[in-house]
Amino acid sequence: MTEDATIEHVSNQALVVGASRGIGLGLVRVLLGRGWQVTATVRDTARTPQALAELQASHGAALEIIGLDLGQSSRPADLAASFGPHKLNLLVISAGIMGPDHQCAEQTNRKEVGELFDINAMAPLRLARALLPTMASGGIIGFMSSRMGSVSLNDAGDRELYRASKAALNSLSRGFAVNEAIPAEVGVLNLHPGWVQTDMGGDEAPVTIEQSVTGLVNVMENALGRVEQRFLDFEGQTLTW
Repeated sequence: MTEDATIEHVSNQALVVGASRGIGLGLVRVLLGRGWQVTATVRDTARTPQALAELQASHGAALEIIGLDLGQSSRPADLAASFGPHKLNLLVISAGIMGPDHQCAEQTNRKEVGELFDINAMAPLRLARALLPTMASGGIIGFMSSRMGSVSLNDAGDRELYRASKAALNSLSRGFAVNEAIPAEVGVLNLHPGWVQTDMGGDEAPVTIEQSVTGLVNVMENALGRVEQRFLDFEGQTLTW
């Protein structure tokens, strides 16, 4: 390997949080295909999904798989310490849950709503805040949001608890972007992956995982060096908050 190739390889460092399946796994596959050095997280490395293990077998040292449970509040600091300063060019936080099947405010309880908001809104913010010192100047932090997190685009009112959790993520990430990320010369993207054919999206969804993740990586790569916050879909279209 030439010296130039080594420098290029080291400069493209990505961390994908929530890479066990679906969109997260797809992002890892596309990034590896484009020459990125990728660290992917799963809840338990002893139960690494076969598809992710196969990617590691085929890409070798370009892919590292580590354990991360977003429910453990101490893990973000431990993870940040393992990376060191200004190493990451891209951080994508893809983990999330739909919440209770009923999706109704009057039927929920504190445990249900607490878990939903913690995983979908609070945990991503905690992680991004802890990892901000590891981000390189001009790098991008991508929060996997949703069109459902837009208040102005809520013309259906369905899945109200999930919508509220993603709206909370958008609000929290706005404060983080303005007060912390942008002053540190790091851009922030709130990303809508589309209605995707995943376990959460269902088979009737019109967007394939490949279409979604290819578009998302295009959007994130094009955003490198742009120190601002934007709310974009996987095709690069701006969404209103």
